[in-house]
Amino acid sequence: MRNYSLYVKFNALIVGTIFICGLLIGMILLYTTSTEMEHELDKSGREISQSMSTVISSAILLDDTFKITEQLIQTKTLNDQIQYIIVSRPNGEILTSTFTDGIPQGLPLVRTPQASQSADVITYNSNEGYIREILCPIDDGLVGYFRIGLTEKPMVQLMRKRFLEMITLILLICLLASWLATRYANAFLKPIQTMAAAVRQIGRGNYQVTVPVSTSDDVGRLAKAFNIMVNRLSVKDKENLRLVAALQEKEKLRMWLIQQLFTAREDERRRISRELHDETSQSMVAILSYLRIIMDRTTDASVKELVGGVRDLTKDTLEGLRHLAVNLHPPLLDDLGLIVAMEKYLDSFRTAHPQIQITYAHDGDFAAISHPIALLCYRLMQEALTNIIRHSQATTVAISLQITPAQLRMSITDNGIGFSEDTAKQARLDNHLGLVSMRERTELLNGTFCIHSQPAAGTAICITLPLEKDMPAQGGTSHVSTH
Repeated sequence: MRNYSLYVKFNALIVGTIFICGLLIGMILLYTTSTEMEHELDKSGREISQSMSTVISSAILLDDTFKITEQLIQTKTLNDQIQYIIVSRPNGEILTSTFTDGIPQGLPLVRTPQASQSADVITYNSNEGYIREILCPIDDGLVGYFRIGLTEKPMVQLMRKRFLEMITLILLICLLASWLATRYANAFLKPIQTMAAAVRQIGRGNYQVTVPVSTSDDVGRLAKAFNIMVNRLSVKDKENLRLVAALQEKEKLRMWLIQQLFTAREDERRRISRELHDETSQSMVAILSYLRIIMDRTTDASVKELVGGVRDLTKDTLEGLRHLAVNLHPPLLDDLGLIVAMEKYLDSFRTAHPQIQITYAHDGDFAAISHPIALLCYRLMQEALTNIIRHSQATTVAISLQITPAQLRMSITDNGIGFSEDTAKQARLDNHLGLVSMRERTELLNGTFCIHSQPAAGTAICITLPLEKDMPAQGGTSHVSTH
């Protein structure tokens, strides 16, 4: 019944209740009627016995069997319920009966009443149905006894007729109840169906729908409350749309500011890198030249040793400035592209940290990727390797780059000590925002940034960046380098 409509459920409830109640009432009536008819049948048998005893008691005393038999047959003929009549002597011996061919098999030849009953009733099952035999005394049993067999066949026929009439009446009542229930259910459920349709419209985002209020009963009050709710939802929806639009504008402004911040930072790094390379490095080279001239012109050994130390320090400082300039803005990234710039950086990293084995693999043609994407990949590699040196204690690192016409995918995996979620939250609270800035830069390019790590299970960083639809198809080379 769970999947049926409310009409079917309503009809089943009403009609089923009426049908079950009708059957129960009918069964009770049939039982009480059948019991009452049995009592009436027994009463009729006793009355027949009393009326006959006054007529044939003298004939019994005179042993006038002909008169007795004639009277018995006449009485049987006048009453359809009488199946047979037997007259017996006080000792139970049969004197005469309405049977012309003798007593049928199955009927006892001798019957005597119980001492505590004036009329004894026994029921027999014959080929013509059940027969109730009533044993009634004649003159208190001094003259003899009547054994009157009354058939239940007319009673059963009457009961069957009443039962069919009752079933027919119940079915007619059920049909009438079904019709009334359908009309009432239609009137009752129509407003609910209207509200259900309105709810579906609200689910589709239409908050202008209303339901008519046609009555003042509970359903009408429900419809009125529903309309009030829809009106409030409409107001809230407009407010939410306004807030969402304002939030979207703020988000656009935030993303624009972040983009401007990253752009300004990269421009500043490029300017500082250029100044270090063009001005400071040149000044350091000039200092080295002057130191060399001083060393050539002096003859004092101690002075030469001092100048040589200053010269070595200046050379180390110059090398550090050049390395810093490259880290601030790698010129190879603009000149020769992402792959060469990353390989050059990894060569320097391997030299500085030989204890870490780095595997670098790339697949596809990276010549046509945009500068922001190339710069993001390069900075992510820098940030990841810096964190590995500071925190990871890793011995192997795998860097992979894959490009398709639709997207670029980069992953960096190490076998370090990893970290838990609580450690990552604490790092953000301590303003360690390197990976956070990488995530934001990835989202600026409409990409996805994910990081997976567990204690003692290493760390994996992966970014996926969408590419321009008109980008050249992948075709190119595949390269793997290990150290």
